[in-house]
Amino acid sequence: YYRNGTADIRFLDRYIYNKEEYVYFDSDKGFFIPKTELGKPSADYWNSQPSLLEDRRTAVERVCKHNYEKIYK
Repeated sequence: YYRNGTADIRFLDRYIYNKEEYVYFDSDKGFFIPKTELGKPSADYWNSQPSLLEDRRTAVERVCKHNYEKIYK
């Protein structure tokens, strides 16, 4: 998600089941956030995994900024 150039890029990783978002990762927050009761166990487990959190937190640099520069430069 690009708000204002590369200085303000946000990575959102959304998980959907049966057409309903149940959990998501927001790079501004730095952890998984449950949207429904179904998402709470997943969010709790994923938030307890340091390597997974580090992977998602670095996605802004690794994925988002790279793609932004390819598309808009």
